[in-house]
Amino acid sequence: MERNFMLKKIRLALVAVLCSAAMISCSKWDEFKEFTKDGEIMYTGKIDSVQVLAGKGRVMYKGLISADPKVTKLRIFWNDFRDSVEYNLDKGTETGKVPFERVFDVDEGVKNFVSYTYDAVGNRSVPVNAVGTSYGSSYRRKINNRLISSLTFNPNNTIINWETMDLSTGAQFTEIEYDVDGETKHVVTPATQPTAVLEGLNKTTTIRYRTIFKPEATSIDTFAVAYRNYEVKVVPQLKNRQVPFIASSRSGRWGTLADWITNDAIKIHGGGHGGWDEWNGNIFNVESGWGAPAVTNGKVYQTLALDPGSYTFEISDLRDTNLSENDHAYIVVAPGDELPDVEQVSTAIGSVKIVNGKPVTAYKITFTVTEASEISMGYLTTQPAGDPGRFANIRAFNFYAN
Repeated sequence: MERNFMLKKIRLALVAVLCSAAMISCSKWDEFKEFTKDGEIMYTGKIDSVQVLAGKGRVMYKGLISADPKVTKLRIFWNDFRDSVEYNLDKGTETGKVPFERVFDVDEGVKNFVSYTYDAVGNRSVPVNAVGTSYGSSYRRKINNRLISSLTFNPNNTIINWETMDLSTGAQFTEIEYDVDGETKHVVTPATQPTAVLEGLNKTTTIRYRTIFKPEATSIDTFAVAYRNYEVKVVPQLKNRQVPFIASSRSGRWGTLADWITNDAIKIHGGGHGGWDEWNGNIFNVESGWGAPAVTNGKVYQTLALDPGSYTFEISDLRDTNLSENDHAYIVVAPGDELPDVEQVSTAIGSVKIVNGKPVTAYKITFTVTEASEISMGYLTTQPAGDPGRFANIRAFNFYAN
């Protein structure tokens, strides 16, 4: 009897469980029917072709709104659904997909954006995911102005030689501003270009420049570093200063250098030429002897108008010479528009005697100009005739501001 009672209780419990299950099933079915029609879930048409373009503290969201006529709203979520924006959609009379484009603020970082479209009663589409980045202070700390490597001066322009940039940071170009005769000039140099040309800059001028960056190729914003001021100290340059030197006139092997002042004492070859030698690739050479007369106070030089500052004049490439300590040949820097005679070489600003075996690094004169002045620099020599003669083959001179 007790056994029959227990079986009865078990049967009642099973009946209760089955009834509950049936009730739950019915309830869920009723809920499901609210979101179905003709046996299918009622999803709205999703947004297509989504792109998220990077910006400065913001992004641009682009896509194509579904042709589904029921779609009335779009919501975009990020930061694990903690942040969102919502847009009402009005396609008007359009029957196909409609372009959608909006810009909205987003905190810095890489974000996963989840988008849903909705109909008027709240049915929504399947989620659409897209990744985009908002850039801010962290990115700004990684970018810096392009560096100037050196300057090259020409009669009509100044060339800025840039250091190579790391293009992975998104460097686009550097913009320069400077004034010439009251007019502001603007020059833009692409980040891949090694030089910038400043036209009309013929005196020492402070320029200002900054580099512009784009964190991604499709970014809607650029980042500019702060303007940097840089004093371009315009320095006149020696003309015709290296092999192949150019002759203004010549006779056979010998000639006279273009753009240099050459006195008559040097012109001992070919009826009035000297200083330019066709041998060794059109080199600078003052040669006496071997049938040519001696040279007394021979001078080959250029005169430059210099602003106050520190400068260097040098032989930067000497091929060879047989001049000795007993001879009197020098590179010289002197005030005014002429070199002194050999006997007064000590009155020059600086001089270095040319001697066989002396290292080329020794042929350097560094000097200071305290006020705007004319300064002459070049080659001064008194050397004998006879056999063997005397010579100095010079491949290049150099002059620059320190």
